[in-house]
Amino acid sequence: MVAFRGSRRQACIVAALVFAGGGVPARAATALPALDHLAATWRNLHDYSVTIVAHEVMGDRSSDHELQYAFRKPHQARLDVIKGTKSGSTILWDGGDRVTAYRRGLSLFKMHGSAHDVDLTSLRGNGILNPDEGDVVACLDAHRDRIVERAGPTVDGDATDELVFSNANISCPDDPASDKDVTLDVIDVSKRTGLVVLRKRYVGKDVVEHWELKDFKIDSGLTDADLH
Repeated sequence: MVAFRGSRRQACIVAALVFAGGGVPARAATALPALDHLAATWRNLHDYSVTIVAHEVMGDRSSDHELQYAFRKPHQARLDVIKGTKSGSTILWDGGDRVTAYRRGLSLFKMHGSAHDVDLTSLRGNGILNPDEGDVVACLDAHRDRIVERAGPTVDGDATDELVFSNANISCPDDPASDKDVTLDVIDVSKRTGLVVLRKRYVGKDVVEHWELKDFKIDSGLTDADLH
């Protein structure tokens, strides 16, 4: 009987600890200093602009573009296609799913549509929503347990940390439907600036999207005129 009473007492103590929040400790978040650096950079900036050199592959087709992207918090962006298919196009976004597009020099003739419209996106369905680093940070942070961090390459003279995101069967909010087959997302974050400078997305062993981000301008004071 003494042994039984002792066991019951121990069980009561364990139950008290569990219900008091003192049970099994919660699993610690995966340590990813480069992702934390990227998140801190994003939190502290107000606006930015960047040049994106993009290469995409879909089956036996490929495309190359140079884009100029500008973003101002909380939800305003402009995307100019400088080189490649749809060169001369400008797309404007002011939040939500709708965008406005026009040909530069012909801004009186505007097109309004979905941000995911095939006429307003790339070969693999990427558009004005995809370069938003805030959405990239949120998606990566939500799947920290699927990310490995390692030393990255030197990109335009910048040393980087590399985030390797095994994202098979994971869709981030702005991922186009045509990206459902992507199995690996490799993101290089500048050690100096905490910004994404290179991103490669794979289907198996094949690189299907390669984006180089360069010539960042941070908190330059983008105005409404700059974004329209």
